[in-house]
Amino acid sequence: MIKFTRKLLLFPALILLLLCFFALQWGVGDVKAYPARYGVNKWQSENRLPTHPELVKAQSAIEAALSWDKNPEYYDYQGRLYHYEALISDNALLKTTALRNALKSYKHSSALRPQWAYSQANFALVKALLGEFDQDYMNAIKQSATNGPWENGVNIALTEAGLLGWLSLSKQERTIIIGNIQRGIRRNMEHIKVIINRYNKRSLVCANLQRDIYQRKLCGF
Repeated sequence: MIKFTRKLLLFPALILLLLCFFALQWGVGDVKAYPARYGVNKWQSENRLPTHPELVKAQSAIEAALSWDKNPEYYDYQGRLYHYEALISDNALLKTTALRNALKSYKHSSALRPQWAYSQANFALVKALLGEFDQDYMNAIKQSATNGPWENGVNIALTEAGLLGWLSLSKQERTIIIGNIQRGIRRNMEHIKVIINRYNKRSLVCANLQRDIYQRKLCGF
């Protein structure tokens, strides 16, 4: 009876020990991830690409964070860093490898956090950049538009992903992209306009948008 009582007393202590271990994992992982989080936010606020040393530092930080905690947020940051690697690479093979690594990271993030629209939208964008307009690409467009219809980053990524794969989209999927752009220009007019002009799709977009004050600002009529 005494032995049984001792075992019962040990059980809460073991639970507490496990909770402390997981809290330590999370805490250390968060500290390790800080340089990557800070770097991405800095590059975005300054509207620029990272230098190679900046990128390497951020990638090392996120790898260290993931060694402590397999957090979906860290995988999402890892995907973004691989995307940045592709953007600053002059080598076609290295660019493709970086984009494929980004896809893997976004898949990990989405598997751990299925409703996170940012990972889904960025997955769709990377698939589009690779020219892979397959069912995974289509599913990512639909899921991200459903899970994050008013998220700035989702609107921006989906605009580019959709315009890149426009000819491969069904009527329903084109409607999703136009709806995304319609929402996006309410809050990200300048950024969305840059993407539309980059792919020479202004006439196409303007012909499909609902006529309102935002459509007139974008299209001039």
